[in-house]
Amino acid sequence: MKVFLNNSLLITRPLQESLVFSGHVHSSNHSIRTICVPLFEIEIIEVEKDLSEVTTVIVTSSNAIKSLKKSQIVFNGKLFCVGKSTELFAKKAGFCSISSAKDLSSLIILIQKSMSNKIEKLVYFRGEEVVADLAGSLRMQHFDIDEVICYRKLPKKLPKNIVASINSNSIVGATFFSKQTVDLFLNNVPELPDGFMAFCISKEVAQTVLSVYPKSQLNVKTAKLPTMKEMCKLVVAAPELAN
Repeated sequence: MKVFLNNSLLITRPLQESLVFSGHVHSSNHSIRTICVPLFEIEIIEVEKDLSEVTTVIVTSSNAIKSLKKSQIVFNGKLFCVGKSTELFAKKAGFCSISSAKDLSSLIILIQKSMSNKIEKLVYFRGEEVVADLAGSLRMQHFDIDEVICYRKLPKKLPKNIVASINSNSIVGATFFSKQTVDLFLNNVPELPDGFMAFCISKEVAQTVLSVYPKSQLNVKTAKLPTMKEMCKLVVAAPELAN
């Protein structure tokens, strides 16, 4: 069984995203020990959707862009997205007219300001599970929107040595980028030692962590904004991870 060094941080995103996040952490503080073990991987779904009469598409993840490319869907209209990384990925994929917002609330405001004609059809390419009901919020503003599920999470089981290292306090914390991640983590680790650190991307995620581990005295830390950049800052600023 592999034994991890003390004060290690578990990064739970899909492997490639975990490695990128770990790289950002190490570039700010190379002494922080990270372990990349995904709680899930992403399955990109090939979809059929005619966008010939559609002028505006919404995506909130680069996974949706991957699905559009895999499905060979051609779209030359306006693309709304969330996050700088998704915007850059869309540009590399060949999309031209791109408007991005830092989070979902900002995206809704951006769409409202940019689209005076609410009769115009919107198409939202999204995952099987979503953190917030973006489409529902836009419908409440009288927008006409279709939803297309184009990727899904495939849960993965944490290796026994990872769970053992959490219980022995060798792994002292983990990242939580969504409420679904918290549920997957709970399925693998039903109890946590007191003092375990939960690095959460939002208040909602932090509240979910506290609600599923009511008996544990956890050290819950929340990012100022729900972005990768702020999550990285949160991790780097934790004195408990110093080695």
